[in-house]
Amino acid sequence: MKATVELRDKREARLRQQLKDTPMQPLPLFQLTGWNHFVDEKVELPARAGSSPAPDRRKDEQSIAYHRHLRMVPTDAMTYMQETVVEAVHHNNGRREGLMDHVIDGPAGTGKTCLLRAAGRAAQQEIEAGTGGRRQNTIPVVHITTPADPEQKVNWVWEIASYLGLHPEPKSLAEVLEMRRHQDLTLPVNYVLETAQTRLLLIDDINRASAGQLAHVLPYFDYLRDKLGISLIFCGTGGSHLLHQARVLAGDLTRVSEENRVRLGRAGRPEAPASPSPSALLPVTWLHPLPLDAEDKKTFREVLMGFEADLSLYRLEEHALSKHAVELHRRTGGYFKALTYVISTAAVIAIRSGSENITMKEIDAATAQLGP
Repeated sequence: MKATVELRDKREARLRQQLKDTPMQPLPLFQLTGWNHFVDEKVELPARAGSSPAPDRRKDEQSIAYHRHLRMVPTDAMTYMQETVVEAVHHNNGRREGLMDHVIDGPAGTGKTCLLRAAGRAAQQEIEAGTGGRRQNTIPVVHITTPADPEQKVNWVWEIASYLGLHPEPKSLAEVLEMRRHQDLTLPVNYVLETAQTRLLLIDDINRASAGQLAHVLPYFDYLRDKLGISLIFCGTGGSHLLHQARVLAGDLTRVSEENRVRLGRAGRPEAPASPSPSALLPVTWLHPLPLDAEDKKTFREVLMGFEADLSLYRLEEHALSKHAVELHRRTGGYFKALTYVISTAAVIAIRSGSENITMKEIDAATAQLGP
């Protein structure tokens, strides 16, 4: 056990240094150290020295790194989801019945993962604020992704164990190959989740699993929810349909409903009105491409204005992005991922070219990298 703790401490020290050296580094959020860094991170606009850029501005790695990532601009969907998650965690705290999973669904590129993480961060900050700050040996939020091989439950448990740091890093290729025969870490994982008072489990990319594969692991997630009081948020394109089908397979709900109908008929009681399956009663937050049409001319422009406020360029014109709203929407389709890429790339081009402004020239150069 001592060797395992020492290895974990060395890994965490290395991760902290990597995160320190790379501003707004998005990884590794599937490990506790990286996640806590993400929760604590306060991203500030890079300070601009003087009224004009210095000669070495084009090589200012701090400003370039900042604009490569940018902060996620709040939207109505994000604000709603954050409030929903925090409220659900509060309601579930201390409960053992009536907990509900939640799903973030929508087309690829609409910002589902960003929203999942923003909601998890808001929930952890709220939990820690209620307990007077971060306490040692508590892990309010666990963030995992769907394992590369989602067939066996043990692989899902291994993802949680990896986040918690319950296994040492492999020292050689031989050990990596040996890890293919995963030991079952269910008991230690359950023990840590319970003693660390975990309240929220974020599961990303569930679209990589089939309904049948999810059905194998849902009873374990039910255990975490019903026994330990952990709220679960699933995220992935088509996630709501996948979970519905997995619930049907896991609980054989169709058969149960049919048997209940036959039983009522034999008892001489009228059939109850048709009601939705329990698996269909699943809170879902839908994300769609940001609209810009006759019905909604406001949302997309507000997002662009949010990005404008977060840019740190010396010669940035007023409404530099929002005045090109129609063209930016045409080129990105309103997909948040593509929009963020275009704006951040255009900002980096503006720094390196010395223009320090985003015009159609920078937008053209950025969108050219998206392909036709």
